[in-house]
Amino acid sequence: ASSDYLPQIDFKGDYRFYGYPLQLAPSSNDPNSIGEETNNFYKLRLELYQPLYTGGYIRNNKKAALSEVEMMKSLVGMKKQEVVLNSDLLYWQAVSKKETYQLFIKYRDNIAKFLKVITDRIEEEIVGKNELYQAKVRYNDAEYRTIRSKKDYIVSLMELNRLIGEPLNNPVQVSDSLVIVPWEETDKKAVDSAYVHRPEISLYQNLISKNEFNEKIVGSTYNPQLGLIAGGNWGSPAPGLQLDPDFNYYIKANLSIPLIRWGKKKEQVYTARQQTEAAKLQMDETKDRISLEVQSSYFRLTSSKEQLEFSIGALDNAAKNVSVMLDRYSEGLSSVLEVLDAQLYWERTYLNYILAKYDFNTAYSQYLYATGEFNK
Repeated sequence: ASSDYLPQIDFKGDYRFYGYPLQLAPSSNDPNSIGEETNNFYKLRLELYQPLYTGGYIRNNKKAALSEVEMMKSLVGMKKQEVVLNSDLLYWQAVSKKETYQLFIKYRDNIAKFLKVITDRIEEEIVGKNELYQAKVRYNDAEYRTIRSKKDYIVSLMELNRLIGEPLNNPVQVSDSLVIVPWEETDKKAVDSAYVHRPEISLYQNLISKNEFNEKIVGSTYNPQLGLIAGGNWGSPAPGLQLDPDFNYYIKANLSIPLIRWGKKKEQVYTARQQTEAAKLQMDETKDRISLEVQSSYFRLTSSKEQLEFSIGALDNAAKNVSVMLDRYSEGLSSVLEVLDAQLYWERTYLNYILAKYDFNTAYSQYLYATGEFNK
């Protein structure tokens, strides 16, 4: 678009053959002479055109192009934010799968330790083998869940590798357990911050700007157009209407003033203006969607934090319950099923704790995305 300000240089050529020869003018030195006849006319031209006034077309076309460049930058920014968010979510998923896998291993090993206790009591003829079988059923279930959890963990690493561009069979290193991201409740101006930092807003701002310039571009085509042309040609007939080819040069100015187009300008400008109005409505819709994303992600984040705090207390109680049940079993005050149930409840409570951390961390990532923090 910027190059339209500069002179345009073109090389042109043409050849014409007339079936009936055309007679050239007689020589000015001999009034009685007869002009020569020729069937062939040809020219080679080198021409320079410099627009002088285009009714604002070139200026507005350049501004529209600049707006489109900014639109594409915003679009790249949107894609970058999506990549960051998705990599965050896949990373938290991979870590949660790894921590879950390690939890199932620990749960399985705890049952294995308890099996050793039961085996010793059977050898001492304190309990029957039915308790051993009950514990083995739980152990087999724990082993199956461990195998399945390992598969889920490996697949989650592959999904993460695919997104970040690493070979699928080259597992990326992730943490052993989910850390709890440090977050405290902030002020209520997050929506205003999102309007500033979310690239979608700048995308539609530049789209509106581009459409406004397009309105002016459409109108400018019906304004007077003035340009200067300078060039030289070589060919036949030559200056003086001689058959021998020769060189000549010329300078001319072009002026075009549209007069009557039967309302076409008005209709085209109206159509372009409606596109601008549509872009403004899209901007309003985008702001509403961003506002909803910010508020819903904030609600999810605060709710996830409450859920996480509750799961921490529940996990502590579940661990104490397992310890008490093991002591009571050693003293003959609890059954094997009570111990196995206590271990199962601990495992489920720990799993809830992992899920609570996962929900909190993913909610935090989505909140950063919604408020435009990833774009800073």
